[in-house]
Amino acid sequence: MYLMSNGRALQATDLSELWLSLEATSPRKPLRRRARRARESPLSVDEIVRAAIGVADAEGAEALNMRRIAQELGAGTMSLYWHVADKDQLLDLMLDTIYCEDLPVEVTGDWRADLGRVAHRVRENLWRHRWAIDFIGGRPPHGPNTLLLVEQSLATLDAAQVDALEALYILTSVNTYVLGAVLREMQELRGEREEQSSGLSPEQVEAQVAEWRSRLEGSGLFPRLVGLLGQGIDPDAAETRDERFEFGLTCVLDGVAARVESSRGNRPDRS
Repeated sequence: MYLMSNGRALQATDLSELWLSLEATSPRKPLRRRARRARESPLSVDEIVRAAIGVADAEGAEALNMRRIAQELGAGTMSLYWHVADKDQLLDLMLDTIYCEDLPVEVTGDWRADLGRVAHRVRENLWRHRWAIDFIGGRPPHGPNTLLLVEQSLATLDAAQVDALEALYILTSVNTYVLGAVLREMQELRGEREEQSSGLSPEQVEAQVAEWRSRLEGSGLFPRLVGLLGQGIDPDAAETRDERFEFGLTCVLDGVAARVESSRGNRPDRS
């Protein structure tokens, strides 16, 4: 992946080295790097991270361990530790890499369109690497790729002419929506998989849904929900997933746009 910094394309290997330097000074935890041997290993941080992502994509995050990744690379397990301190640091590098794939988005001057494209691409990246959503909420997003994404996203808001704090709050709001929406989508996907693995026929599933709806209706507590179900509306329908995401994102951006216009209207006239 490539991101622009000061007019120069940064490659993943550059960013990995930047990550290591950031980790070394991070207040979160010290970098536990082992002393290097006189002869350097042919492996690189980028190779290790890409191999780990491939394993997680194919087999799930539960398959991740240094031995499995070393097997994928045809290397000794201990050789990985010359490049990454431990599995936790490797996971941080993996998340930082996948979160920003297919980015950056060109800054066009249309802040709303630019932020919308970033939101869609982040969602696409998380769907491509579905295991990642289980870890993002528990790990601070401070890797170099992610920081560069934040920097560029802030640049898209230059056209909105908002102050620095408001720009940060806008980004936080959009990002929170995207992560929350994807988390919900992953929950729906797990439900679909559980249904498929239950061994029940479509007719049996439909009978269970009908029984559930009958119970709701009989309680008298859920008239609106029962009404939706009566219209054949499935709130978790896979075929409406993109439409629902777009609707929510539009609502968020509409709110941001109204806020931006309000901020402009409240500024003192200095002419």
